[in-house]
This record gives sequence, C-alpha cells and structure tokens, in this order.
Amino acid sequence: MRSATPRVCFTAVFSAGWTLGRTDHHAPEAMVITELVRRATTVTERWEATEVTGAEDAVNADLGRPAPLPGMPGSELWGNVQLTLSAQARADAEQYRADRARVARLRYLKENLYNDPEMLLLDHLDRHPQDIGTVDIATFQRLSRSLRLGGQWWYPLLDCLETLSSELPARHGDRYAMKLLLKAFKDTLPELIDRHGLRDLADDVLGNPGGTTEHPQQ
Repeated sequence: MRSATPRVCFTAVFSAGWTLGRTDHHAPEAMVITELVRRATTVTERWEATEVTGAEDAVNADLGRPAPLPGMPGSELWGNVQLTLSAQARADAEQYRADRARVARLRYLKENLYNDPEMLLLDHLDRHPQDIGTVDIATFQRLSRSLRLGGQWWYPLLDCLETLSSELPARHGDRYAMKLLLKAFKDTLPELIDRHGLRDLADDVLGNPGGTTEHPQQ
C-alpha cells in the first residue's frame, strides 16, 4: 500500500464488515476489497513510511465510519487495518529519511554559509584555528563565488577572466584585460556596444578600430 515515501509501501491486513442492502452483486468480496484498498490508500499515501502508527490510526479513523459502496445504494462498508513494514521497506524508509535530511542540511549550508565568503572562512577557522596565519582568503572567495554563481551561463567567462588576471602583469594588466573584453564584444556583439553607447569608448581604448590589440610586456 502506497506511502508518501517514494518506492516504499506499507503491508496491510484488513478486517471488514458490510451490508449490500437490496443490491445483488455476484462478487461482493472483490467489491469490498477494492473499496477498502481505495479508501485506505487515499490516507496512507499522505504518510511517510516510518510513521506506521500514525498512518494506521488515520486509516482506521476513516474505515471505522460506515460508508456506502460505490454504485450500491443502501450498502455499507466498515473495517479495520493493521499496517506494518517489512525489514527491507523499513531500511529503505530510514535511508530515504536520512538522505532527505542530508540534502536539507546541505541546502541550508549553501544558503547560509557557502554563499558568504566571510562565513565560510570563519567556519573553517573555527574548526581549524591553526590555519589562521596561513589561510588563503582568495580561495574561500573563489569557492563561495563558484557555489553561488556556478549555474549562471556567464560564469565560465568570469572564471576565464580570473585565470587571465593571474597571468597578466600587475602593471597595466587591468587595462589589457579591459581591451580584450571590449575587442571581444566589438567583434562579436557590436550591437551591444552601440546599444549602450560604448562605440567611442571602445574605439578610444582600442586605438585604431581596425588594428590589433597589443600584448603586455612581462
């Protein structure tokens, strides 16, 4: 019998009573079983598999109230159920609950710790105070940025710029990087340059619009 835990089901044992009224039915037991399972399942599928007692009580609260069988006026059905979990089903349910708790914890850490470089750094130093004099702050900033923005389409460009900046000389390296960006946008997305009124700036920074971009000297 379905539970709210994916791929984990309860085992159910029913007892029931019924009256058919004046309606004849050639397979009343089949009708009763079908309706018992339907009514019980609408309840059990809202309960996690580890909540066997609560699910059983909720089902019995519903089945204990006599209700007519579908399409059989004057009939009544009531019943009782005992729910259990097999050893494998219980193990699967416990594993699912542990996995879900772990994912929730990781999501909490991402939102409240890993998105903030300062918090990430403080957490590391709190657990490894001996690193306080040697820790590389840039590493934590980079990790935080990657976790926060790694899914954005433009993140590879940002990553590329960081790699480029580490290989450029400190003197005039920023100007060279800006020239590379402007040249790339001017060559591939000239409409973007024009839309934001950057045509004159691009020409001025790049020098001769048709020329080449100089390379920095080490």
